[in-house]
Amino acid sequence: MNYLDLYLQRHHCKRYDVYKKTGVSQQLLATHINKSIEKYSSKVIIAIAETLDKTPGDVLNELLLLEKEKPTYEAYNPNDLLVGLKSKYDKIIIQGAYYKEVKKIMNTQLSDNELLGVELGSAGVLSILIFAIESVMGLFSNSEKIEKEIEKRLQLYNILEMTDESLVLGLKQLDY
Repeated sequence: MNYLDLYLQRHHCKRYDVYKKTGVSQQLLATHINKSIEKYSSKVIIAIAETLDKTPGDVLNELLLLEKEKPTYEAYNPNDLLVGLKSKYDKIIIQGAYYKEVKKIMNTQLSDNELLGVELGSAGVLSILIFAIESVMGLFSNSEKIEKEIEKRLQLYNILEMTDESLVLGLKQLDY
């Protein structure tokens, strides 16, 4: 899980901000996004602390607490959502005006039972045809690249909870 970006997001900061303030390369920060907290380098912890005006010990303690709590990722726009989807967070909360767009996308997808019925009923042939049709539609679609990527990655998630102001998505593979 990407604890670095989540921690920075909770402090209204991004990796780019850490780079600009401290000079620590974005490549070095990017290598830490899939690491466990224990494997973070001291250089990165110190850079985060300097950016957030905290001590390195406080940053490390907060990161370790974050890792223990198994947090829910919060997305407010397409870029935030794509970061969460790429990192495969267990739960993603989509809030703000953007959640209505995601809700529309999720409602157009087949449920697991519907998909299983299609696959069994057609002996798998229809699944191949659907994939081919979606690929061709993707080539001629006017949607932006980020929207296509989001739609593709949303297939890995189910809607866990829906309110008038937010949408909670859960990773399907955790249901099995």
